[in-house]
Amino acid sequence: MKLLLADDHAMFRECLTLLIGTQFPHFEWHQASDWHEVHHILNQHPIDLALVDLGMPGHHPWPDEIRRLSATFPTLAVCILSATTAPEVIQSAFQLGVKGYIPKLLGTEELQHAIALVSSGKTYLPNQLWGEMPKPSICHAKSMLTQRQQTVMQLLAQGHSNKQISLQLNLTESTVKRHVHNIFQSLGVRNRVEAIKSARQNGFIA
Repeated sequence: MKLLLADDHAMFRECLTLLIGTQFPHFEWHQASDWHEVHHILNQHPIDLALVDLGMPGHHPWPDEIRRLSATFPTLAVCILSATTAPEVIQSAFQLGVKGYIPKLLGTEELQHAIALVSSGKTYLPNQLWGEMPKPSICHAKSMLTQRQQTVMQLLAQGHSNKQISLQLNLTESTVKRHVHNIFQSLGVRNRVEAIKSARQNGFIA
């Protein structure tokens, strides 16, 4: 898998590449220091995931740069890696279609978890930021889960076990377990309690 790390601080790029590279040896890393280099590298290499800082030099404001990336490279997954944790900025980023928002203040273990999620096509937002964000639109929030996952999530919130859910939905228990795992991955959570909290804040459940 080919990743692009874009940040205008060279030391941060080098340190992060060394730190994360040991945990993901199968990744091929490319680096950029501004939005111009981002586009140059993307035109030269088939990048799968771009981790980009919002404060890089560029000709346009960062929302316009993200829109430009989406228009020019529609299959590219974009994840924000930023020191900014302002709720309105995070909300704007997700409305533009980014796959994750990773604050630079994260510890090593959570950072690895975040990159593992977004590199596998899931969505990441750290749990401590959910409560700080304005409630997203129901339409946008529900796009994070499939219709079946939303149904499973509702039953989880009602306290049903995997076995009970499998009987109610006429699914195998292993299929339910897979749905639950994918829900956790999509919401960036690690257990049922966190999933229920996230689902409530995103409008899946009351």
